[in-house]
Parts: sequence; structure tokens; C-alpha cells
Amino acid sequence: MEGGDQHRGWFHSSLLTSVALRGRAPYSHVATAGWTLDEQGRAMSKSLGNGVDPVDIANRMGGEIVRLWVASVDFREDMAASENLMQRCAETYKKLRNTFRFLLGNLSGFDPAHDRVPEAELLPLDRYMLARTRELTEKILGWYEGFEFHRVYQAGNEFAVVDLSNFYLDVLKDRMYTFAPTSKERRSAQTVLWQITETLVRLVAPIMTFTSDEVWEHLPAVKGREASVHLALFPKPNEIFSEDSAELLEEWKRLFAVRDEVFAEIEVQRKDGQIGKGTEARIDILANFNDKALLDKLPKEELAEFLNVSAVNVVAGSEEDHIESAPHVLVYRAYGTKCNRCWRFTEDTADYGIWHDVCGRCRSALREMGVEVPQPEAAQ
Repeated sequence: MEGGDQHRGWFHSSLLTSVALRGRAPYSHVATAGWTLDEQGRAMSKSLGNGVDPVDIANRMGGEIVRLWVASVDFREDMAASENLMQRCAETYKKLRNTFRFLLGNLSGFDPAHDRVPEAELLPLDRYMLARTRELTEKILGWYEGFEFHRVYQAGNEFAVVDLSNFYLDVLKDRMYTFAPTSKERRSAQTVLWQITETLVRLVAPIMTFTSDEVWEHLPAVKGREASVHLALFPKPNEIFSEDSAELLEEWKRLFAVRDEVFAEIEVQRKDGQIGKGTEARIDILANFNDKALLDKLPKEELAEFLNVSAVNVVAGSEEDHIESAPHVLVYRAYGTKCNRCWRFTEDTADYGIWHDVCGRCRSALREMGVEVPQPEAAQ
């Protein structure tokens, strides 16, 4: 590995000599790095005094920030380095670290040896996220092989922020915070959160070295796991999700398109003052044949979770609807009363001991958690 000027330097001279003596190249791979530039596109030099000292950045912001910056650029091209760019990497680092903190926090009380749900029994949304994690892993392993570290950085950051923080972890809050700790639905989510964390921490370990070791230390472990993440191997895609994920991912791509239609219509109703949060809504989806068959694969409660509404009903559109026609979404104010525990609107709320307006699902969760309703004292 050297600068691009060595194509005509020792890269070239050693190649000629080795071919003459041994009939082959003296190296298996050649990687050439571009020049480091300042924000004005000028090459850094001592005479200009426009250099950025990586040791100074590491002392002030941490070594992880310098490594993240190195991973964020395509080293084969000329690249800019500055205090501002390092600060941007510091912001990215905070987001990635906070994502790991959230993942670990929601794995409290989870023992993968006893609590892990078999892949075939996972909830549909959780299966989708494992398929996405497998897809990400396949791409990242290929990028590491090709020295395309900037793609690893971009894809890892996008997965953490978009797929996890903005979508999956947000959708899961109802399940994680209101279901009984040992319920199958919650264990299904924890199984996938654990698998995602196990996978992601290995994939970013070459870049976020210290942070990955910290995460590894707090991650629930199975017997015989390596003491450090840096002693572990990269994850194998088929160990994350055993099935061919292409068809499943294509189905969920369509489900997300339907979700966008639902969110757009909810936003219209919100601006009109008809509803506030999504949980105040119940919706009817008039779908074409293909979309209805796809939506019907999800139990209604899980579909409501995915769409962030209190209730959802899927009905077939008219016969005139084209098979590719977009769904028609009708938004109404949800029936019933707001549960003071999960904030869904249901028609089965009731008082539970000292708590008022608790839905049936939450009452069951409280009973499973051992929270009993105090019995009135017998009359004297």
C-alpha cells in the first residue's frame, strides 16, 4: 500500500524485477492511496501549515473519531480532512453509540441460551429485520474484501439510523415497554435485537475498535463465546437468517409502500385536526388483490403495530381496481378509550386496582408480571 505516485516508482520497478526473476508479480494486492487535502482542495504541507494532526484530534475527540473519518472516505481518491469533517464524524459516532446503548438496554433480562425464540416462530416484522441484517452482512463482507471501507461506513450508519432508530426500534417500543417481560412477542423482539447487535458489533469492530469491545462486554453471551470481539470471526449470513431473503425483502418493500400511503393520509387528518398521534386513528385499507393477500399475512395486531395505529381493517377494493393500483386509505378516529398504560385506544379498558382505564392486553401483562389487584378487606 502506497501513494499513487508509486505506480511509476517501486510498484513498477519491483514488478519488472519479479517478473524477470520469478515470472510473477511480487505482491498479491496493490492498494494506492490518494492525497490528503484541506477544505480548499490544497494538498497538505508543512510550508502551508494547513495540516490536521490526527494525534491532536484523537486526544481531543477520541481515536474512534479518526478511524471513523478514515473509513468514511474512499482512500483511493484524494480526500479532504479538517476539523469540521472530524466534528461531523463525532456526531455520527454519537448516533452509532446511542443505537448500541438502546439495543443493550432492551436486552436486559434476556438470556439467549434460554429465552431465544426459534427463527420459524419469530413474528413477521422480526423475521424481516433478520432478513435485512443478513442482506447488510452479505454486502459488508464483500466490501471489506474489496477494501471499500467507505461503503461499510455508509451502510452501517444508514442501517443504524434509518432501519433501526427511525423504524424498528421505534415500532418496537410498544412491545418492549408494555408486554409482559417473558411474553413470546417480547422475547421474539429481544431475540432479533440480540442477533442484530451480535452481528453489527462484529461488522464494525475493525473501525470502532474500543466501542465494539465495550458493547461486547455488556452483550448477553452464549457459552463458549470469545472474550473479545476482536477474537471473534465475522458473522456468516446463513447463521443470521437461514432462508433466502430475496422474496421476503421484496414483499416488505411493498408493505413499506403501503405504509407510506397510510402515513400520508394520517398526516392529512392530523393537519385538519381530526387526530393527534397515530394511535388515535383506526384505518380501513382498500387494497387490490395482491396487496390484500400480502397485508393479510400479518395478524391485525401486528399490522397495527407496523402502521402505528390503534386498529386496522383490510378490505378488497372494487373489481375495477387495477392489480397494481395504489391502496385507498380511510382514516377515522379510533373507537373506545385511551389505555393509560400503552396509549392505544380500545373498547375493553377497565380499572385495574389503583389504575384507571387499562386495556385487556395490559391487564393480562400486569397479571403475568405478578401485579395483583388488591382484594377489598372483609367487612367487620
